[in-house]
Amino acid sequence: MPLNTIIRALPFSIASLFLMTACNGPSDDNDTGSGGEGSYSISLSYQSVVNGQCAETTDELRFDVTERFCAVAQLKQSNSNVSGAIVSFAPSFGQASVDSTLTNSSGIASVFISTTDNTVGAGTLVVSHTPTDTESETDDSVSASRNFEFINSTTTPTPETITINASITQAGQTVTRFKIDQAVLLTAAVLDGSNQPIADQLVSFQAGSASLSPNTALTSADGIASVSYTPTSSELGAYNLIASTDFDGTTISGSSAYEVLSGDEVIPEGTIKFGYIVDPDTFIESKLGSTLPADDPEADPLTYTIGAGASFGVYADVIVEAADGTFEPLQTPVSVSFSSDCVTNGDASLDTPVTTSSGRANSTFQDSSCSGNSIRSQQIIAAAVIGNDTYNASFDFSLDRQTLGSLSFISAEPNQIRIKGAGGTGSTESSLVTFLISSANGQPAAQQTVTFGLDTVIGGLVFANDETTAKATSNANGLVSVTVQSGTVPTPVRVSASAEDTDSGIIITTQSEQLTVNTGLPQQLGFNISPSLFNPEAANVNGVEVTMTAYASDSFGNPAPDDTTVNFTTEGGQIQPSCLTVNGSCSVVWTSTDPRPTDHRVTVLAYALGHETFFDTNGNNIYDDADGGAIAEACLKPNGDPTACTGNGMDIETYHQGGFSDLGDAFRDDDESGAYVSGKPFFSASGNNSYSGPDGKFNGPQCEGSLCGEDQANKTYIRAATVLTMSGSEATIITTDTDSTPFTELAVSPESMTTVKVELYDSANQMMPAGSTLTVAAIDGSIAFNGYTVPNATCFSFAEGDPTHACSQEATQFSYTAPDETGEDTITLTVTTPGGLKTERFMKVTIE
Repeated sequence: MPLNTIIRALPFSIASLFLMTACNGPSDDNDTGSGGEGSYSISLSYQSVVNGQCAETTDELRFDVTERFCAVAQLKQSNSNVSGAIVSFAPSFGQASVDSTLTNSSGIASVFISTTDNTVGAGTLVVSHTPTDTESETDDSVSASRNFEFINSTTTPTPETITINASITQAGQTVTRFKIDQAVLLTAAVLDGSNQPIADQLVSFQAGSASLSPNTALTSADGIASVSYTPTSSELGAYNLIASTDFDGTTISGSSAYEVLSGDEVIPEGTIKFGYIVDPDTFIESKLGSTLPADDPEADPLTYTIGAGASFGVYADVIVEAADGTFEPLQTPVSVSFSSDCVTNGDASLDTPVTTSSGRANSTFQDSSCSGNSIRSQQIIAAAVIGNDTYNASFDFSLDRQTLGSLSFISAEPNQIRIKGAGGTGSTESSLVTFLISSANGQPAAQQTVTFGLDTVIGGLVFANDETTAKATSNANGLVSVTVQSGTVPTPVRVSASAEDTDSGIIITTQSEQLTVNTGLPQQLGFNISPSLFNPEAANVNGVEVTMTAYASDSFGNPAPDDTTVNFTTEGGQIQPSCLTVNGSCSVVWTSTDPRPTDHRVTVLAYALGHETFFDTNGNNIYDDADGGAIAEACLKPNGDPTACTGNGMDIETYHQGGFSDLGDAFRDDDESGAYVSGKPFFSASGNNSYSGPDGKFNGPQCEGSLCGEDQANKTYIRAATVLTMSGSEATIITTDTDSTPFTELAVSPESMTTVKVELYDSANQMMPAGSTLTVAAIDGSIAFNGYTVPNATCFSFAEGDPTHACSQEATQFSYTAPDETGEDTITLTVTTPGGLKTERFMKVTIE
């Protein structure tokens, strides 16, 4: 079968472009001065954080302990933005997500600032840059600073949570009855839902039909507002005191009943005394009576004891003693207030104030949480204002110690912590585990000793005192806590708690719910990047988007901790600078725009703080001397042969029996040569101003022994890279015979069948856009062809010796069957891109 063969030749213009683009297009440099002249300046601002991203600029300096904020530094030189420069972030309180980072094309560098373990406090953030451009006018560092504070915000009060307690006081005592012509204070306490005072709130008072002047007052820092009131004879009788305030458009009020008495009915003839009546002939002054039986009725003095959580009655009598020593109860009502330290501290209750009936005022003391782990002395004091005099009486008793009843788990905050040495934003390596210890009557047991233990100590799990057992004492609310610090191995762990009752010797125990130590810094072997589209139609089209997704795992194959920051950089087009992982992955968007490398090949690099890959031989999840040294050939060639890792993010890393994969600084390998050369962008976790190759040390926090990287070298930037093709819309259609010899015309005999292979390239001899289709048709002959669609792929198989990375890739093939008569025919090959652009190739066929 005759066949005309024509050797393929690229057009001169394309070949010239290839020779001019051996460096694979434009790339960033490492000159932090951006090659300009003049002095540097740096500014600092704060932004809010929304969905893990820096959002709106804020003037706020105070942030809740559960939040974090974005610190944004902008670096300029002679009013021009400086890109690719290292900016350091140093907070005096809390922590930064990274210690330093590079400025983007707008001169912006940003990190997240958070507090540690929800600790409140204030600090100063200092951002700085040290110029390295010797041609600049100054070599001095520039810096800026700004204060900030983390606070424990309380819930904003709402009208539904505001309360007003109205009362009347006289001579410092609360009263409900008072005489005409004697001044009293009308008082209102304004409190929020947490019983905290609300200051500077306007309160209005109304006392019956009295004309108060003034009738309004502002609350103090204690939430107290008061006005003076002196009743007159026209105001005799019982009324309601009403105190009210407006809060967020809602009126809140409180009331208290009171009675105005005439001046001559309060004090009859005789001597007023305050105490309690033992029998009709015996009165004990300045002491209170009680329903509580004495511990020993024969003892002198008498003592009284109540059990934890118990209650008893106490009473005060007001009498009028005649000159002959006889006495009668005072029939005029008197207001008596009762108090004790337990009540003041909120650990017990007393009925107060109480108005006397036939001279007696009764009150009940109820213990709630005032008893402790030993007997406690307590005193109840009663006070009354009668006439112009104040009277007091007291009752002394003891609260018995609590008998322990139960020990229960309350919380573990947080319930998931990172392995030791992992660190990171929004995470911690310790958890506060809290239990509640209660007495037999169900009340919180204070001052009780609780012993803690761990059900596993694998990987070095310990309590905060570096011990596997610990002790702590319960507070007034019966709560007792211990801090668990993570080890180096992910594991579930439970904390046991036990306490012993001193009297009975009974030990009560419980366990916490499961606390999990999981996931650490991501490792190099568990980091990769995946584009949604390798070959978009982007050589001449702006705005085409490709989603770039990074995946990060730790050395156990678990997802990297949420909010792990992954940074991105690109040789061509535009890419969002960073994302925060959720469940081990996150994504950014690459958009087609300038710059566009002339060979259409764009290197995209993702990098994040992590550690080099190591292979643990003894199962302690720590790299140590027993695991071996740096592996000389830790990666594989495409054909599977061992080779040294380049560190460009495109390495094929594999598993080994021991040792670690030693990497240099991460760099963007724009020319895909597998080697760092001056001018390629690089990223140093140690903040170096020049590229550093492998250091022979394991760069990771989980390390013990002689080969551990120290200080900033205890971590590295893990990296992953891929190549996108900014594919052109105009197709180069190449036809070859079965021996892959190109031809442009075909000579065949009648009714013969010929197989034709087809190669498709864009104008830079790269992959056509994904989704481009090929159709084949003939005028007279017949075509056997199943159709062809360009796949989602980047060409990694280059023409041998071609420095411009020209593809050498067969796309598809079809069969042509000639007509039964001699003559000429035409085969038409049509390529249509997703954008609708068509390229046609006409092949002349001679039938002879």
